[in-house]
Amino acid sequence: MEIVKFIFYLGIIYTIFGLLWGIVTFLYKAVRVEVTNTESTILKMGSYYFLASLTAWNVVKPFNATDRASGSYAYIALGGIVLCFYLIGKLQKSRIQLFGNQGRFSPELNQKNQRLHLLLIGITLLLYVITVLFPQIADNAINAWFYGKIAAIYDTVFLNFIFGIVGAVFLLQILIQGATASGKLLDLLGGKTSTKGTGNRTHHSSSSDFDDYEIVEDDDSQHSETSNNGEHNNFLNP
Repeated sequence: MEIVKFIFYLGIIYTIFGLLWGIVTFLYKAVRVEVTNTESTILKMGSYYFLASLTAWNVVKPFNATDRASGSYAYIALGGIVLCFYLIGKLQKSRIQLFGNQGRFSPELNQKNQRLHLLLIGITLLLYVITVLFPQIADNAINAWFYGKIAAIYDTVFLNFIFGIVGAVFLLQILIQGATASGKLLDLLGGKTSTKGTGNRTHHSSSSDFDDYEIVEDDDSQHSETSNNGEHNNFLNP
């Protein structure tokens, strides 16, 4: 039950932080008017940094005090898994938005953005581990402000109910992602081959069968031609 609560509250933290960071990004873009790709990357890196820090804070200083022991290795691992799933979900959403904005994918741009996102995800997870091991890294005024605002917003009566629903949806999504990832891992450990490889073998087999059929057909046609020639010769030479 504590594991469910942990994931549930992480969903609330991510959701409220997303709203707060969205306001920060909106104000920055309103001031700058034109934001370069470098600035967009820096903003994304900033959001990933705070996500890693807030996740680490929730491990070390549990959000909405629970009965579990803070900083336990099981919750450190669980926090990293949830953070990874969440960031991968953001990557998938960005790919969908890229498709919607451009009408069609540009392979070079798509691969470049994907590599950048994967690099940021790897750095964020590494930063999360370091922050959990050395919590003083994240002990600064900005992280404390975000964490305090998230708690204050969630404790508001009406918003508490709304974000509770969001947290439940987030929990369900994480469980589905976890089940899917576990299924793929079991398939990999079970040594199941890909459909593509099976299809290639099937195609090869069917091609071999077709070649054999052609050979047989040629033999039959040659035999028939020989028989006809023999009958023709017999007709000429009674």
